[in-house]
Amino acid sequence: MPNRPRAAARWVGRAPARIRPYLELMRLDRPIGTWLVVLPGWIALALTAELPAQAWLLVLVLGHGALMRAAGCTVNDIVDRRFDAQVPRTADRPLAAGRITVRGAWLLFAAQMVVALAVPLVAGAAVFWLTAASWVPMIAYPFMKRITNWPHVWLGFTLTIYVPVACVAATGEFGAPGIALYLGLVCWSIGCDIVYAHQDREADKIAGVRSAAVRLGDRTVPLVAALYAATVAGIAVAGALAGLGVLFWPLLAVAGLHLARQLRGLDTADPAVCHRAFLSNAPFAALVLAAVLAGRAL
Repeated sequence: MPNRPRAAARWVGRAPARIRPYLELMRLDRPIGTWLVVLPGWIALALTAELPAQAWLLVLVLGHGALMRAAGCTVNDIVDRRFDAQVPRTADRPLAAGRITVRGAWLLFAAQMVVALAVPLVAGAAVFWLTAASWVPMIAYPFMKRITNWPHVWLGFTLTIYVPVACVAATGEFGAPGIALYLGLVCWSIGCDIVYAHQDREADKIAGVRSAAVRLGDRTVPLVAALYAATVAGIAVAGALAGLGVLFWPLLAVAGLHLARQLRGLDTADPAVCHRAFLSNAPFAALVLAAVLAGRAL
């Protein structure tokens, strides 16, 4: 990891001391998670929306996706605060370190819910109910780490919720291209979360946190490779069903090679390598977005 803090971290670091822990609780200093939520929605809009006429949906997905990710981090840290205190990478999180109260975190989460349920009303009832329903698996996710070694599957379907939301907002339906895209990106989200979990594998064993990283250890890479292959296949099927133009295919191939490169250098026993591999998933999603836009253009 670079020694110099990123722009988002510097901005949060300069915030008033009283509100800084709340900004950290929402991970505003680490925007990678926001992009992993928002970019699937943008890809779905690129596939199905009438751009630029429906460009306002891009802003809606960005704003609501950022809010949902922040709320998800809030409830996750509330539930996991005792686990986080036992893991070196997360021990300094605001709740784990006691820098804010649980009551304050719950009040923040309640405010986030109110805003998040109000925003989708501008896109219609169907979008409202889809986004409202997505809060159930988001709130349940932290508990999955206590009952299954595969919480990543649950999270995969949750983080990519903006694919069906975007399709319904743009077209009024969740058709075959959107479903194929959703299934492909769910596989991607599961894979990159398994890689993410390897950062804390040894500490999680001690703390009693369950995950595929703990269950599989160094046998993880073939599983992630299969998930990434299914990702590219799902996106390819979505592109074919949507009738995307010829430029879609070489750019999708570039995105696939990007994932292959991530796997080739992946050492699941090295937390720093796993962190870098996890960060490389935002560029992958951006490449897929470019591929879909190019396919729509021609």
